[in-house]
Parts: sequence; structure tokens; C-alpha cells
Amino acid sequence: MVTILLATYNGEKFIKKSIESILNQTFKDFELLIGFNGTTDNSKEIVNKFNDGRIRIFDYGDEKGKSKTLNKLLIESKYGWIAIQDDDDIWVTTKLEKQLNYINNYDVIGTFINYIDSNDIIIGSPLLSTQDEDIKKNSFLGVNQIANTSAIFKKSDSLEIDGWREDLDGIEDYDFWLRLMRNNKTFFNIPENLLLHRVHSNSNFNTKQYDLTKIL
Repeated sequence: MVTILLATYNGEKFIKKSIESILNQTFKDFELLIGFNGTTDNSKEIVNKFNDGRIRIFDYGDEKGKSKTLNKLLIESKYGWIAIQDDDDIWVTTKLEKQLNYINNYDVIGTFINYIDSNDIIIGSPLLSTQDEDIKKNSFLGVNQIANTSAIFKKSDSLEIDGWREDLDGIEDYDFWLRLMRNNKTFFNIPENLLLHRVHSNSNFNTKQYDLTKIL
């Protein structure tokens, strides 16, 4: 079974579609933990309209920070495999089902992805490796090979590296994968586009500057 962690801050514009794409998965045995961190918009009202026993909601008040919220949700999780979803991304309905075919072979299982804009129009896709060796090689050269909300991974491995670093905002996922690689975990990307990753002006990745050499 899988626990899905969704940390959200003012995600009212896209969060409904994001949650619907989870609830519409062909694989049904999961729990969805939603953590609000400093939210001031209507996203709480939107989330509360979903009537599904697999959803658990946590309101962390004014305490902001995606990594901090993910770490708290990780502790609350019940199951051995973890997935991450952003409040503006969309999963293809067969994503989890296809990934779970590989859980006996790899520690981290990602997928190929498409980029979409604010209107759900596909605008491109990154060049990602499929095999463990190539994923690690390119990641250590400074090119993140695991799309954060595409991946599923073991809870035990996450706890082994103390979760996400809370001093990194917007690039915490890249650092997370690098530390798992350093612990010799195995990686694989399904060569199929099973995630629609939204690129827009308000996303952390597009509005911040990062010193990759610092974490590499």
C-alpha cells in the first residue's frame, strides 16, 4: 500500500485537479495526506469538499515550508511506500499501478513526464534516463533525473536519511535523491509519460535561484 504526501501553500487554483488525478488512480489501496502550511486562500474549503475516507488532512497553521510539512506528513504515514504530489501537478490514471510492478526491483521508481502550462497544454518534456547507472551519473553532473511528483520510494529509506532538508526550498527533492544515491539506493524511470508537471510563474522552481554546487 502507498501513502501519498501533498504539501500545499495557497494552491486553490489547481489543487482540485491534482487531488482528482489521485483519487482516479486505477490502483486504489492508498492514503492521501494533505498538509496545509501557511495557507490563506480557499484551498482548505476546496479540499474539505472531497468525501473520501482515504484522505487525511493536517493544518499546520502559519508554519510555512514544504520540506517541513513533508517531514511531518512522513511521520504520519501508515504505509511502506511513499509518493509525493504537488498541488498543481496531474497524475495519469495508471501511474501507481504501473510503478508498483517494479517495487521488488528498485528502491526509487520514477516515470517520464510532460510539462504543462496553466491551461493544461503540454509544452515539452525533459530528457530523463531510465536505468540506475545513467540516472546517478547525470544527477551527479547537476541534472536532476527524478521528477519529484513522479516517484515512489520506501518510507524506511526516507527515514534513514532524515527526510527532506528544511533549509532548501524548491530544490529539496534533488537533494533528497542525491542523498539516497549516496546510500546506494537503486533508481529506475518508467519510460512512459505518467505525470503532467505544471510549469508556471508562481512555482518555486521558476522563481528562485539555486547553487547546485552546494548540494552536489
